[in-house]
Amino acid sequence: MKNFETFKESYQIKLNPQQQKAVIRTRGQSLLLAVPGSGKTTVIICRIAYMLRVLQIDPGQILTLTFSRMGARDLKARYIKLFGETQAEALHFSTIHSFALGVIRHYERHYRRRAHTVLGNTIPVIRELYLHLFKEHPGEIELGEICQRIGFCKNMMLTTDEINMLPTLEVDFLKIYEAYESYKLKEQLMDFDDILKYAWGLLKKYPEMLAFFQEKYPYIHLDEAQDTSKIQFKIIEMLTGERGNLFMVGDEDQSIYGFRGAFPESLLAFKETWPQGEVLLMETNYRSTRQIVEKANAFIKLNHERYQKEMSVPDNSEFTGVPIAREWVKSSEAQYSLIIEAIKREGKEIAVLYRNNESAIPMVDLLDGAGIAYHIKEHSPQFFNHFLIKDIRLFYEFACNPGDINLFTQVYYKMDAAISRETISQIGTLMKRGEKALDALMRISGDRAWQVKRLKDLKAGFKKLRTMPPQKGIMMILDELGYRSYLNFRISSGQSEENIEQKLSVLKILGGRVPNFVEFFDKLESLAEKLQEPQIKKAKIPRVTLSTLHSSKGLEFEKVFIIDATEGQIPNVSNAPEDQKAYAEEVRLFYVGATRAKRELIFLCIKHREKDIKPSPFITYLIDGVPRKKSRPEETLAKPREGFGIQTGKYRNYHTGRARELTIDLSNYNKGTVVIHQRFGPGTILTRNGTIASIHFETAGDKKMNLAVCLENGVIK
Repeated sequence: MKNFETFKESYQIKLNPQQQKAVIRTRGQSLLLAVPGSGKTTVIICRIAYMLRVLQIDPGQILTLTFSRMGARDLKARYIKLFGETQAEALHFSTIHSFALGVIRHYERHYRRRAHTVLGNTIPVIRELYLHLFKEHPGEIELGEICQRIGFCKNMMLTTDEINMLPTLEVDFLKIYEAYESYKLKEQLMDFDDILKYAWGLLKKYPEMLAFFQEKYPYIHLDEAQDTSKIQFKIIEMLTGERGNLFMVGDEDQSIYGFRGAFPESLLAFKETWPQGEVLLMETNYRSTRQIVEKANAFIKLNHERYQKEMSVPDNSEFTGVPIAREWVKSSEAQYSLIIEAIKREGKEIAVLYRNNESAIPMVDLLDGAGIAYHIKEHSPQFFNHFLIKDIRLFYEFACNPGDINLFTQVYYKMDAAISRETISQIGTLMKRGEKALDALMRISGDRAWQVKRLKDLKAGFKKLRTMPPQKGIMMILDELGYRSYLNFRISSGQSEENIEQKLSVLKILGGRVPNFVEFFDKLESLAEKLQEPQIKKAKIPRVTLSTLHSSKGLEFEKVFIIDATEGQIPNVSNAPEDQKAYAEEVRLFYVGATRAKRELIFLCIKHREKDIKPSPFITYLIDGVPRKKSRPEETLAKPREGFGIQTGKYRNYHTGRARELTIDLSNYNKGTVVIHQRFGPGTILTRNGTIASIHFETAGDKKMNLAVCLENGVIK
């Protein structure tokens, strides 16, 4: 074709001036910042077609890199749909990982050397190392956290000192990380993210190989640039060099994968990397109403580390739309019921978005019961393997079988009764024929009146638990049977308080839908099976999509409900190493969720007289605007709570207040001090920073603990 105008007419392409500029600028380095709904995919594929049809560039010279394999497939499919299959097969659409693996294979062929073997599944290796190092089996969620953090460290190219600055986990992460790296080196293995590091190292070491790929792909497209990690960006930077042709498409306002190593700083530093490059804008949102666009555009300015751009609707758009709604409900259960009624009543394309996967579980239960078709976007079933569910089952089973010594040995240290491991090791020989464990302990604790009373109260509590409905029973396990103190201990050792609270909330909602624990556990098993099935159900009723805010990026819906947007969940930055950075990502995540809506956006907020459940402040900022005299971002953060609440009910005297209220004297607990832990036995303090101590146990390895909480609860002596 002769020129761009002929090209547009031939394919009936309509582009606004900003889109057109992005399509025809094919030389040098360009960063295209595309607001939500601005047509970035259309621009990428039109640009490729323009390069082939007008500029006559060889399709084999164009490399288009995407964030995921699905993204690569979708781009190619969209290209073929608009421009046909001619030359499409010669185009290279790829993930960065796949390209990096291609670099490694090229090295093997041309240098006749064998690279390390790719380790397909890291979890079995981590599981074995964990067992070897810490002498206990890890849970599936723990394994997931460790694997995710390993990937983060590699993508961010962190040093040992930087790894040590990350928030603590329940185990010594650096210890297992170094063991994992040593194992792979010994076995000549590399994992998924090592592929990036390996390829980067090869391109640095062999200039002639770098020159080969630069000559092979003089034109590079990078989609979803805001999701690119630090090491991925380093590879892109090397391939482009100073004179290469690079087209990066992204939006720093939509960078929400920091936990995976996304590095939006690469976009902000674009002009520093390529001074001759140009930053382009696409600011017109063709997706949402004026009401949504204008509110979201004002909200995203809570972020300060961003390019100046103004999201707007098309000039000829007269559709203002309905205002963003904030609807109040009496309980978490009520929000689910409201959505079910809306789905039944309306024939719209509806999405329900939430922060955590757990929020979908009560929704799925009701959707299945109502026969409503639904689709879950990337659901993780780890909820059903969480220690909370296993522990609640243990408490109930022991209540039904108080003479089962095996059950008792699994639950005794979770009921806050100061029962030592030494006592448990002897309990079998101390019990009389037919005697229950708690009765035996009362008999041998005769000189400790407070413990005898506690054991009597526990016996009475377990007896009541047998016949209690699950919702009340869970509260009893927490408050009267002492489990809340154990959860406080787990939180002080690195577990997320917000994560535990969310899971307990879901369990209590489900528990309120059945009359007894037997049906409660049956419901959990049934839901676990349903969530492992293909998630599209065939039905005549319009389908609803359930998605986390993270997984919703790139999607759009006529009507969007956002649920469980409470203070502490959004923003959730209590465990962030850098509060301002974490706060900025929370703002971006909320912005992404809000901009999924095309016509209607509704936030469901819980208003409960007795419970202190506050809506996310972001809802107010979005709907009402950020106050002129707003606090600095670090002052609007959700305050990290220092304890998992306090005990309620008549047994509260056995439990302590929050960690911030503790006045424990720790002057004698220094490096070298030997302590006795009721679960792990003898241990030696390695280091102590304030109330947090790193302790080495012969049976469990190194663990970080809050000494004040442990001493106050009698966990350590």
